[in-house]
Amino acid sequence: MDDLQKSELVISKILSLVISWGIQSSDLKFEELELDQSYKTFFIPCVRWLCDEGVLRALKIHTLASGGGIITNPVLTSYGMNLMGETIQLGNEAEKMATAVGKVSSGERSYSQTGDFLGGLLGGFTKSLGT
Repeated sequence: MDDLQKSELVISKILSLVISWGIQSSDLKFEELELDQSYKTFFIPCVRWLCDEGVLRALKIHTLASGGGIITNPVLTSYGMNLMGETIQLGNEAEKMATAVGKVSSGERSYSQTGDFLGGLLGGFTKSLGT
């Protein structure tokens, strides 16, 4: 698995958890992603990327010396919620972003080879801002 695929998987795991938690007070730790240690260095950068893109909001992002971290109160923003409901084109299929996130998170599918997942995430986000 290359680094882009690892990033895709970490992002989808983060989003899947945050979607399932809804809007509540919670802490997200790397261990909750249920991934091996080779993914640990991707955790904080992926959270920061999601926050920078406006998909997530977090009260605090605390980096640990061990490479992981603790994210205090991560929630989808209104844009992130809208994005999860967007239908996007992934390869030859159109599906909701939330469905694609679930497929990647469960290991059922990888879109990174064509750039469809991250491109769809950004494209869907841009589309949600424009409407």
